[in-house]
Amino acid sequence: MTLFKQQQPDLVLMDVMMPIMDGYEATRQIKAISVDRFVPIIFLTALNDEKALAECVSCGGDDFLTKPYNHVILKAKIDALMRMRELYIEVKAQKDELSYHHERLRREHEIAERVFANVIKPTAFSVPNIKHMLSPMAMANGDMLLVGQKPSSDYHYLLGDFTGHGLSAAIGALPVSDIFYTMTRKGFHISDIAAEINRKLKLILPTGMFFAACLVEFDHKKGAVSIWNGGIPDLLLCDEKGITRKVAAQHLPLGVLNDGQFDRAMDRFEVVGENRIYIYSDGIIESTNEAGEMFGQQRFDAAFTSTRDPSSWFETIQASLEQFRGSAPQSDDLTLLEIHCNAVENALAGTKQPAVVHATAEASEWGFVVELGASALRMLDPKPMLTQMLVDIQGLEEHRERLYMVLTELYANALEHGLLKLDSALKRTENGFIEYYTKREAALLSLEEGWIKIDISHQPDETGGRLTIRLEDSGDGFSVDDAPAALEGNLALCGRGVELVRSLCETVTYHGNGNCVEAIYKWEG
Repeated sequence: MTLFKQQQPDLVLMDVMMPIMDGYEATRQIKAISVDRFVPIIFLTALNDEKALAECVSCGGDDFLTKPYNHVILKAKIDALMRMRELYIEVKAQKDELSYHHERLRREHEIAERVFANVIKPTAFSVPNIKHMLSPMAMANGDMLLVGQKPSSDYHYLLGDFTGHGLSAAIGALPVSDIFYTMTRKGFHISDIAAEINRKLKLILPTGMFFAACLVEFDHKKGAVSIWNGGIPDLLLCDEKGITRKVAAQHLPLGVLNDGQFDRAMDRFEVVGENRIYIYSDGIIESTNEAGEMFGQQRFDAAFTSTRDPSSWFETIQASLEQFRGSAPQSDDLTLLEIHCNAVENALAGTKQPAVVHATAEASEWGFVVELGASALRMLDPKPMLTQMLVDIQGLEEHRERLYMVLTELYANALEHGLLKLDSALKRTENGFIEYYTKREAALLSLEEGWIKIDISHQPDETGGRLTIRLEDSGDGFSVDDAPAALEGNLALCGRGVELVRSLCETVTYHGNGNCVEAIYKWEG
């Protein structure tokens, strides 16, 4: 045995009757120490009884030949076993390579899982108005669920479904998450966010891979929801009685179209009271049971009629799906989101903003002017950019939300009432609300002339500084006196913008016919 370990032969010719150790035991020991190698053993023996020959094989021998043996037959047996050995070496190499790739894939899945865990940030789901379920099929989810807060305190929601799972989906999740959180924080509309995600994914994703996604923005002050749906199953709008509307996907998934082909159009609806919104991935309705039946939209919708308690609808859907599937394996990622509109409105309404907030940069004197013509007004939303400039120049990060509100209301009045000549009274009913924004989109697309000038300057004082925000438009203006006199108790869907700006600013002054407004925002540091 010592000689075998030293020489490491490729093949052994073994005799049965040997001194010290017989061939049977020697074969057993050779096979025991050659676990990772195939060393063929041929018994050459004078024994010819069946029991002795059977023992040659049972102890680990690969073949035998009785004496006197034929040299031609022996050579043929040796050649055959050497071919088997070469095949064994090749198979082992392939097995080792497969094991290497399997381990590498396992590590990639672990990385993907960690990426998804960091991207989705479950702590962001502590907002007061949502319930959510994330059930990945694989180690790394192909579904994404993101929630972000705008400077106005409203929330953006994104539910998306990548083609594929694991590392490939995680790679796409990184830019999606970064764009969503960054642009939401700066106050961009969901249509702008969808367009930027589409541009990025079109650039980086391989052919055949895309991102079905639904983005939702809920404006709690106006009681309105905006929806951009690209390839996600029908979004459901519900009141306390059940489903009131299904919003089907109007767009292709993200990452499919070029910039010039991308459609930013959104669906807008009024939501009041106990309205709830349900968004879900196709894995929910395409789940199958042990018999191969699909859960389907009908079973999903039945949850809203099986109980009269809206607060239990989410749990009812979960229980119904679990009971239907039984012990059937999960075939896709399962993601479900409930947005309770009234819950977030109550939570935000109860939030007290500090009377004075502080900046972090030394006060200085500065100013800039931005003038937007018709073509720029059709394409751009300047509010996020302007808010970010104010934050960056003067270090007004803690003022971001208030400044964004001021700019939003002043700009909306200048554009919608001054240039587009829209009447906010249309928004007092649900149908009127939809009609208002339909007319807004049509009027904006057809805008051929007109301008809005935005002049912002800053003067430091003893305690901080004053921002003077002046907006002027080329339209006919509007009657400021038509606005309600107070915010408190005013639950209308329109007419609160002027008073909101006045509540946030030191002074608000309208000039001319209402087509020029000057607001002074005071901060202390």
